Amino acid sequence: MDINSLSKRAQELWNEWEIRSLILSSLFLQSLLIVTGNRRKNHTGIVLGGLVWIAYMSADYVTTYALGSVSRVQGGSKANRKNPTPNNIPAFWAPILLVHLGGPDTITAYALEDNELWFRHLFQLAIQTATASYYLFKSWGNDPLVYIAILIFVAGLAKYGERILVLWLASSNKFRDIENEEVDTFQREFSKLPSTVFFGMSKEDLNKVLKFDKIIAEALYLHEAHFLFRMFKIFYADLALSHSSHMASYRILTPPENTDTEKSKNAATYAFKVIEVELGFMYDVLFTKLTSVCSKRTILRSISFLSSASALVAFSLMIMNKCSYTETEVIISYILLGGGVVLEIYGVIMLLLSDWAMLRLSSLKKPWANAVFKAIYSDNNKRWKRYMAQHDLADAKINKGLWTMVKKSLVCKSSAKVCFLKLIGKNNIQRWEVISDELKELIWKYLLDKRSRYSHEMPDPDPGMNDLKEILAERGDQVLKSMGFLEISRSAVVELDFHGSLLLWHIATDICYHDDIRKGDANKLPPSSKMSRSLSNYMLYILSERPNMLPKGIGGARYKQTGIQLTEHSWCWRSIPEPVTHWCSEEFLKEIQKNENNLSMLQDACKLANELQHLETGKFTKEDKWSMISKIWVEMLTYAASNCGWKQHGQALTNGGELLTRVCLLMAHLGLSEQCLPSAKTSSGNADNP
Repeated sequence: MDINSLSKRAQELWNEWEIRSLILSSLFLQSLLIVTGNRRKNHTGIVLGGLVWIAYMSADYVTTYALGSVSRVQGGSKANRKNPTPNNIPAFWAPILLVHLGGPDTITAYALEDNELWFRHLFQLAIQTATASYYLFKSWGNDPLVYIAILIFVAGLAKYGERILVLWLASSNKFRDIENEEVDTFQREFSKLPSTVFFGMSKEDLNKVLKFDKIIAEALYLHEAHFLFRMFKIFYADLALSHSSHMASYRILTPPENTDTEKSKNAATYAFKVIEVELGFMYDVLFTKLTSVCSKRTILRSISFLSSASALVAFSLMIMNKCSYTETEVIISYILLGGGVVLEIYGVIMLLLSDWAMLRLSSLKKPWANAVFKAIYSDNNKRWKRYMAQHDLADAKINKGLWTMVKKSLVCKSSAKVCFLKLIGKNNIQRWEVISDELKELIWKYLLDKRSRYSHEMPDPDPGMNDLKEILAERGDQVLKSMGFLEISRSAVVELDFHGSLLLWHIATDICYHDDIRKGDANKLPPSSKMSRSLSNYMLYILSERPNMLPKGIGGARYKQTGIQLTEHSWCWRSIPEPVTHWCSEEFLKEIQKNENNLSMLQDACKLANELQHLETGKFTKEDKWSMISKIWVEMLTYAASNCGWKQHGQALTNGGELLTRVCLLMAHLGLSEQCLPSAKTSSGNADNP
C-alpha cells in the first residue's frame, strides 16, 4: 500500500470517527470532572489540581467543536444504497452535547472569575440551543429518533440553565445583593439579645438560643458550622455585623470557663473542625451545584433526570422494534444515554450524601431522621487532616540565570518530586506538612489571648475600636515587647515593611534551628522549634506563591535578591557534621556586605540570629527562646490573615484552602475583625476588607 492510499484511508477513517470520538471524549471529560471536581475541596495536591484544570478547560471546547462537526454529517446527507434511511444519529447526538455543556454537579467554576462569565454562558446557551434546534428541524420526519432527541433537548436546557443560575448567584454583584438582604434577616435574630447575655452562657443555653437544643450530638457541629457560614457569607460580601451577632459565634467556638483541662485541650481541634465544614459550605456555593436544595433547583434537577431516563428507555424500545442504524452508532448512543443517566444518578447521590443533605436531615429532629443520619453519615477523620505547603529559601537555590536553576534542579540531592516541581516551575512548593493538633492549639491559644486584650463589652458608641486596630496591626512586635526585647522589636519588626520582616525572621529561624542542632541532639529540641520552622516555611511559601494574599509591598524583589545571596552563603550554618561557626563573625558579615543588594535581608538576618542565640541565659532557656519565636510567627500569620481580602481567601479554596484562610475566619468569628461592629453601630452597610 503506497503512501497516498494510506493517507486516503486515514482521512476516510477520521471522517467516519471524528464526530464519534469527539462526543465520546466529551462524555469522558464530564465523567472525569464529576469524579474529581469536588475532591479539590479537601485535597491540596498539584496533580489533582492540574487534572481538574485540564478537564475543565477542555470540556467546553471539545463539546462546542463537536456541535460544529455535527453540521457536516447531520440530516439526510448520509443516506445511501446500503442504508436508504437518512442518518439522523448526528442530529440525535447534538442535544446530548447540550447536556454536556451544562456541566457536572461537582464543578461549575474552576476559579472565581468564571462566575463573572455567567452572561457569556447565557449567550452561549442561546446559540447552542438554536444550533441543536436547527439540526432537529432539518432531521424532522417519520424517524422516532427525532422525538427521543426532544427529551434530551429538554434535559440539556434544564441542565445548562441550572449551571447559568449557579454562576449568576455566585457572581460578585448578585452575591452582594443577596447578602444585603440576608444581613438584615440575620441581625433581626439577635436584635433582642444584647451581647452581654452571652457571657457565662452554658452550652445548653446557647443551643436553646440558636435553636440547636434538639439536634443530636453527632450533627451539632454541622449546624454550628452552617450558622458560622451564614456570617461568613456576609463577611465575604464586604458587609458588617453587630457585636451581638459575633458574640454568638464567639460562644460557639470557645468552651465555657468551667471546662475541664481535657476538653479545653480539644477546643482548638474542634474549632478548626467547624471551620473546615464552614469552608466546605462556601466552596460548594462558589464552585459547585451541591448547595441547599430550593424549589427552583429541585424542578430543574427533576426535569433533567426524568428527561434523560425517559430518553434511554424510549431509545431501547425503538431499537428493539426497528434498527436502521449501524451497530457502532447504536452502541455509542447507548453509551451516551446510559452515561448521562449514570452521571445524573451520581450527582444525586453526591447531593444526598453531602453536608447540605445531612444538615437538612438532622434539622427534621425526628427519631427516624436521626437513625438514618447515624446510619449513612460518616465523619471521615481524613477530611480534617489538612496540609500546609513548605518553602525554604535556603533550599530554593535561587540564581540569576534560568539555565543555572535548571542545572541545579537536575543535580539536586532532594527527592525526584522536588526536582520535577522545579523543572515545571513549581519549586515554590518543596514539600507538605500536616497541620498538627499542637500547631492548632498554639494558634488557638494565641487568638484567645489576643481576644482577651480586646474588651468584650462595648457600652460607649465607639469604644475599643482603636484598640482593635492596634491589635490587628501587631506583626511580631507585641510578643517581643511583652518579653522586654524592645530593641529587637524596633530593628526586626517596627522599622521594616512586612515582607522584609518576614524574610528576616525566616532566615534567622533557619540559622537558629541548625545552630541548635549542631550544639545538641535534634530530637531534644523543644516542639516549638519545629512548629516555628513549619510556620516560617509556610509564610515564605505564601510570599513566593501567593503574594496577593499578603499586604502590598516589594516582597518579590526582596525574595529574589535575598535568595540569590543566600544561595552562596547558607552552607556556613548548614554544614553538618562539619560545622562552620563563623556565620556570625564580623568577617562573615563584611563579606556579605560587599555584594549585598539593598533589598537583601541576609546580613540583618544573621545579626538577628546572633542576638537570639545569645539570649539563652540561666533564666531565659532554649524552650523560652523557641516559644517566643513560635509566637512571633503566629502573630505574623494573624497579621497576614487579617490583611488579606476575602476574594483571595475564596480563590484559595480551589486548592484545598490555606491555613491563612482558616485563621482569618477564626479571627472574624472571635470578633477580631473590623467587620464586627459595636452594637451601637449600624448593623449593615459597607465595611473594608480586613
